[in-house]
Amino acid sequence: MVTQDDQRRILTDGEVAYSPDTGLITYVGPTRGPADTGDLHAAGAIVMPGLVNAHTHSAMTPLRGYSDDRDLQSWLAGIRAFEVLMTAADVRAGLQLALAEMIRNGITCFADMFLWDETLLGDVASAGVRVLAAPAVFGYDALGYPAASTQTGRDALALTEQLAATFAGDPQVRIAFGPHAPYTCPPELLSDVAARAARLGLPVHIHLSETAFEVEQCRSQHGRTPIELARDCGLFGGPVLVAHCVHPDPSDLEILAAADASVSHNPVSNLKLGAGIAPLAQLRAAGVRTALGTDSVASNNTLDLFEEIKTGTIVHRGRHQVSDLISGSELLDMATRDGAAAAGFGASGVLAPGRAADLIVLSVDSTRATPLISPVSFLTFAARGDDVRHVVVGGRELMRDGTLLTVDEDAARTEVAATAARITTELSA
Repeated sequence: MVTQDDQRRILTDGEVAYSPDTGLITYVGPTRGPADTGDLHAAGAIVMPGLVNAHTHSAMTPLRGYSDDRDLQSWLAGIRAFEVLMTAADVRAGLQLALAEMIRNGITCFADMFLWDETLLGDVASAGVRVLAAPAVFGYDALGYPAASTQTGRDALALTEQLAATFAGDPQVRIAFGPHAPYTCPPELLSDVAARAARLGLPVHIHLSETAFEVEQCRSQHGRTPIELARDCGLFGGPVLVAHCVHPDPSDLEILAAADASVSHNPVSNLKLGAGIAPLAQLRAAGVRTALGTDSVASNNTLDLFEEIKTGTIVHRGRHQVSDLISGSELLDMATRDGAAAAGFGASGVLAPGRAADLIVLSVDSTRATPLISPVSFLTFAARGDDVRHVVVGGRELMRDGTLLTVDEDAARTEVAATAARITTELSA
C-alpha cells in the first residue's frame, strides 16, 4: 500500500477500511484479520489513492487523433472546426466515454473546462467520479458549441453561478468559472469573472502561457505576460487553477506563488503540440502548487495519468541533465494529494483515517512489475492505466476486477465512433 500521506508510507501487509455510509476511510494500517465476504482482495497488489486529472476537456473524446501534427494555433483552428459541429448528444457521449476511460485508468477526480449543464454533471455523479467543472467562455457573445447549445459567453457566466448554487455542498461536483484564455477573453471579461468569483467564492480555471506565441502576442497587445494580465484583472484574488504555464517569466512564478495558485502540468500534451516543456522544477522551487493533467485526448490521445507521471519525471531530468531533479514521489504527489487540493477536493488524495475513501488497486503480476523491488518505482516508471483492477470513490465501487459498474462503455464507444465518422465526413466534403 502506498498511502501518499505526510510520511509517504509503504505498507507491505496493510489494510484499508472505509464506511460506505460516510464515504470516509476508517482505518489504515497492518492487516487485522481475514477478509469478510464482499471485501476487495488486494493481496499481491498495490493500493493507493485515486488519481486526479487536474486539467482536461473530457467530452472531446470524439476528436482523438484529429488535427494531429500541427502547432497549437493551427491545431486549435482544426479542433474548433470539429467542436462547433458537435451536438448535445455528441458532447454527452464524449463525456461518457471519457468517464469510462478515466475510471479504467484509476482517475477518481478531474478538473474540466468544456460545455457543462445539469444533465452532464448528473452523468458524472451517476458515474461516481468527482469533478471540478468549468463552463467554457470564449468571449461575451461567442457561441462556444453552437450545434449543442445556444449558450453565449454571457449565458455561460450566468449558468456558472446557477450551477454553483444547484450543486452547493455536493460531495462530487464543484463549479468553477472557465474563461478560456486571455487570447479569447478580453481584459474586461477577465475582470468580470474575477468579480463574480470573489462575490461567490468560486475558483477559476484558465489556460495561461501555454505557448511562446501566446506570451508574445499578449505582450504586444497588452504590454504584459498572460499571467501578469490575469493578475491585473484580479483573477488571482481567489483560488485559481492554471493550465499549462509552459512559458512563464521569473516574475510570473512569484505572482503564482504569492496568489497560492495551482498549476496543472500537462507534459504529454505540451510535447505532442510542440508547445514546450514547462519549468516544473522552478515552479516547485518557487512554492507554486503543481498538479498533473492529461489535457484532452485531442492533444494527448489518452487519459492515462500514469503516462504523465513517467513523462513528467523523466523529461525534466533529460532537459536539465540532472537524474534526481524530479523524483517519482513528487510526481505521485502531484497526481494525488496535490491534484486533489488544486481541484478543491482536499479530503481526497491520501489514504488516512478521516479522508475520503477514494482509492485504486493495481495488479503487479505483469512482466513490467517483476521484480517489484520498489512500488514507487513501478508506479512512476512502469505502471499503466490498464494495471488498475479496482476503483472506489467515496466508498462506492466504480470498477471491480476490471469490470466497470457505473458507465456503459460499449454504448459510449459506439456513439463516439459514429460522431467522429459523421463530423469528419462533413468536414472533408
